[in-house]
Amino acid sequence: MPTLIVLALLGLSGCGGGDEDTPPAHRAAPKAPFMLDFESMPTVGDDVSTVSNAGSADVKVEVRSTGGASVQAVEGPDGGHAVRFPAYTGAAAAPAAVLVATEQGGDALDPGADGFTFGASFQLDEKSSGSEADNGDNLVQRGTFDSPGQLKIQLDHDVPSCRVKGDAGEAFVKADGPVDPGAWYSVTCERKGSDLELTVKAYDDGAGGGTWHTSAPTGDVAMDDLPLTIGGKTGPDGTPVASPDQFNGAVDDVFFRVG
Repeated sequence: MPTLIVLALLGLSGCGGGDEDTPPAHRAAPKAPFMLDFESMPTVGDDVSTVSNAGSADVKVEVRSTGGASVQAVEGPDGGHAVRFPAYTGAAAAPAAVLVATEQGGDALDPGADGFTFGASFQLDEKSSGSEADNGDNLVQRGTFDSPGQLKIQLDHDVPSCRVKGDAGEAFVKADGPVDPGAWYSVTCERKGSDLELTVKAYDDGAGGGTWHTSAPTGDVAMDDLPLTIGGKTGPDGTPVASPDQFNGAVDDVFFRVG
């Protein structure tokens, strides 16, 4: 009987498969009011038009594209679903496709002066940049470089980085080196006061994982009703910008949480 009790307790505690072995995006995502786990996606291989928010916030998420580009349902890193964005073409104005998230009410995507965390899991294609028009991979962002406020995770030349801009200034933190194309990773960016932390963790044996910090005041991050986008850049109205920094690869477990 004591042996059975011990085994039951081990099972409840999650030994051998606990949170310490789970990538950061997976640990944080279930508590986030905005969470795209893509488990409500259609069959793997089908094109995606809308995505359900698995969190509590009232957020509408839809695919917007140019030139007939599409987002496709694919297998995720843990056997569930993920989405794949268009492949790199090298063209000066290649078709682009992004996921655009807009709030239907509330302020779940507006951090203001509060702390916040956002991130995703991703798998970069072997070739994802090289032309003047597409020389990076924008993963998750709200606002652009010149907007009054911005939050952004990108992978320029396969190197993860995060930028946060507010009314008090901007903070930028970058990983020491590139990740491995073809490998799955989670990446999170967290602002706490003046500290900005970037964490990258490989699901398996990919290189480039770690945690990096910078310190700079950013203040109130005002979004002015700008959409949150996954997979690329859009204009203020959510229309994709053809080619520039299209994410080329697969994405899973996108989340955003204030506080």
